[in-house]
Amino acid sequence: MTARRDKSESGFSLVELMMVVVIIGILSAIAMPLYSRSRYRSFALEASEVLNRITSAQEAYRASFNTYSDTSNDHALAGTSNGASGLLGNNWWPALATRDADGQVDFYTNLPASWNQLGVRPRQRVRYSYQTISGRPGITPSVGGSNPTLGYAALPTAQMGAWYFAVASGDLDNDNSYSRFEVSNLTPGIKITNEIE
Repeated sequence: MTARRDKSESGFSLVELMMVVVIIGILSAIAMPLYSRSRYRSFALEASEVLNRITSAQEAYRASFNTYSDTSNDHALAGTSNGASGLLGNNWWPALATRDADGQVDFYTNLPASWNQLGVRPRQRVRYSYQTISGRPGITPSVGGSNPTLGYAALPTAQMGAWYFAVASGDLDNDNSYSRFEVSNLTPGIKITNEIE
């Protein structure tokens, strides 16, 4: 004898289940890019935070020594793209070479004396590399790469007073496209290029 199922007891049909799967797929396809973008924007907050700390530290350094701190020690930026053109140089801190699986590196491991003297204290692990150069009146920076204005209207001239530039750069999604953040005492605010790559 065969048991008959009542129509009111039947479950979902295959078509109904497939529609649910399709709807979930569409919603996740919309949500994932938004999630990634907001995730990278939150990472960009690190660069802004550290550059603000560099600005404060530079102004405190100038108040004490009547000049800004030059962590490059040669008034030169070692490449403006932080690796994209192979011009990473030794002035970026920390260098991009050793990152963990999450793209972070310890800022304080083997911290150069010039960075220690500047007194910038970001959180322990950072995603971006940083560089700051400075000069006294009459000294102009040497800038390599294809962006000699550092994103600003002009580099300092011999007639200007003491100056500094600080740059944060990083490739957060490993696509060889770098985010870039710049500050200077010559221009207010943070100049952002390619914030979320």
